[in-house]
Amino acid sequence: MLKYLLYVLYFLIGISLGVWLFPELVQVLPLAVPAIIGNVLVYGIVGGLLFLLLFLWTVPKFESLIRKGEGLIMNRNLSEIVFATLGMVIGLLIAVLISLLINTMDIPIFGDIIPFVLAVVLGYLGFQIGLKKISEVLDLFPRGNAGKETGEAFRGQKKFLDTSAIIDGRIVDVMKTGFVEGELVIPQFVLDELQLIADATDPIKRDKGQRGLDMLNALQDLSKNVNIMPVTYEKLDVDHQLIELAKAEKGAIITTDYNLNKICQLHQIKVLNVNELSDAIKMVVIQGDSFNLLVSKAGKEENQGVGYLKDGTMVVVEEGKSLINQTVTIEVTSVLQTNSGRIIFAKKARKK
Repeated sequence: MLKYLLYVLYFLIGISLGVWLFPELVQVLPLAVPAIIGNVLVYGIVGGLLFLLLFLWTVPKFESLIRKGEGLIMNRNLSEIVFATLGMVIGLLIAVLISLLINTMDIPIFGDIIPFVLAVVLGYLGFQIGLKKISEVLDLFPRGNAGKETGEAFRGQKKFLDTSAIIDGRIVDVMKTGFVEGELVIPQFVLDELQLIADATDPIKRDKGQRGLDMLNALQDLSKNVNIMPVTYEKLDVDHQLIELAKAEKGAIITTDYNLNKICQLHQIKVLNVNELSDAIKMVVIQGDSFNLLVSKAGKEENQGVGYLKDGTMVVVEEGKSLINQTVTIEVTSVLQTNSGRIIFAKKARKK
């Protein structure tokens, strides 16, 4: 649809140029032009067709440029768009007032160029100030109560997804629970890195990349607040760009990367680490607790059976080899904490 609108626009521009230029050209020609050709209608049609033929190659470039602009606007919420537009209007009004003062000086050329430069510069500055300083502007207005204010600020904070968190996939389950509120943003450079991993020759990397793309599709199907943000960048240094973007947008970063977590803390950026969340909600097990467990395989020692909790914690069941592929009630005898995680030792519970 956009492409056809551009065709119409180009044709209309050509009509305008034809109606304006061709009469001047006809007067210069030594030959008399017949009335059937030398009229406004013919000039307009010929001008429109010529303009289309000469500049048709620019249509895809303009279409791409407009779609990028559309993407940038659509990834902003309504309040940001309103404040940015208001800032631009104020900037243009200031430019008009300054231009009126300059025109009173009656300086040649200077009075024609400076107003145009002021309109561009002040309009752009007003747009950027309205877009980037919206939170500071909103802070000038009184609000109902502090608790509500904090809640609104939290919900309004953008959360930027790191590549590691997308590939990990647990963020999909977290989103299903409703614990993550607000807009979830995937910057374009993160998506590009995922695509590079998915196209890798190494089958392990390729599987990870494809899993990440599947997780993104699942997130977008799950919530309308999951958006891809077009961001211009020169090099694919994802961590550095993610930090800079989070700073500029005053957002948080969701990751499973330990090093990125530490760097974000140094930059005082809020981090939501999926691994830390997983550790925080692990099932608390102490000696004497009983629960049901599926014994899935044999253990290393004789007659041992092994099962796993939902969070992946290994449970070693004494005399459990005969219980493989059975769900039984077990009783915890001890818990061993190792560098790689917890190991729970248990035995089959006695019937009461």
